[in-house]
Amino acid sequence: MGNIFQEISGENEIFKDERVLMPEYLPEVLPHRENLIEEIAHALKGATKGGRVDNLLIIGTSGTGKTCSVRFVFRQLEEYSQKVLPIYVNCWEFNTRHSILNKIASALGEFIPRRGIASDEITDKIVELLSKEKKVPIVALDEMDRLFAGFHDEEHILYDLTRASEIFSVRIGVIGIMNNGELLAKMDQRIRSSLAQKQLVFKQYSPLELKDILGERAKLAFYEDALSDEIIPLCAAKAAKNNGDARLAISLLWKSGKIAEKENAKRIDERHVREAFGELGTKNLDFEKLSQTERDIIKVLQERGELTSGELYKLLKNETDRTVRNYLKRLQALNLIEIREASGRGLTRIIKIKK
Repeated sequence: MGNIFQEISGENEIFKDERVLMPEYLPEVLPHRENLIEEIAHALKGATKGGRVDNLLIIGTSGTGKTCSVRFVFRQLEEYSQKVLPIYVNCWEFNTRHSILNKIASALGEFIPRRGIASDEITDKIVELLSKEKKVPIVALDEMDRLFAGFHDEEHILYDLTRASEIFSVRIGVIGIMNNGELLAKMDQRIRSSLAQKQLVFKQYSPLELKDILGERAKLAFYEDALSDEIIPLCAAKAAKNNGDARLAISLLWKSGKIAEKENAKRIDERHVREAFGELGTKNLDFEKLSQTERDIIKVLQERGELTSGELYKLLKNETDRTVRNYLKRLQALNLIEIREASGRGLTRIIKIKK
């Protein structure tokens, strides 16, 4: 048997650089978000001179460019000024007050053990560091909805950060990025007034806007003539029917390319897109009928493919096991997910989107 990679490499090349279709890729241009990016930059401008930052609340459904826009501004901010320290925190991964404070301390160059130190001690350490440091930290809390998903007082971190100037005499800028604007009503009035000094709403992309976004990515991702003319409009139309989700549109384009590549096809055609859409499991998915946590579960499964029950419980550690099981039962009853026992792994179950 020869080298397996030689055997599976076809003569037809589809991808020129598939990295530009990955979730972590940050493009040089963000079509149809230029005005919102400028608004974010204006809110943070004061920090470049060591002055005041307007806290910012960004609201919009999944795939509307919220995260990309903030990361885009953060990248340019670091290039422009040495007086600012952008700190990006994904609240899916860091969803407790303790873990977020730990992340901020780490960004300031202070190693703190994950266990054994109380949150208030970490806060004191951060204040000490900022009193010496001449930089203004700007903390972006992405997926901030997660702080309201459990039964613990994790949103207290918002009070720590937004009132830092009054309580600790240090300046910290905060950008909250949320999917569900209705959670504003759950916020303490003191937090809401400090955090929502400026609000930006990211609306769903239209089919034409999604076509522009896919067109820009396709130029970099694929070789010339690798796409049939109908592919980008089809991917855009599919995503437009699923809440105008650009992330879904890009994933669909990438998955279609992978299917075509596996077949050693000369180009991507409609059949590849339809097969890819079926594999992504988004057909007839009505997010409006789901709770925020249920939407979050579906979103993670779309991004990762599948999860073990243990991984899901870890992600939703602020929820009780019984509550998570109820979410899974409902999603299974809606025919949105499938669950199977993991062979030879005891009580572990594998959870994935229903095809």
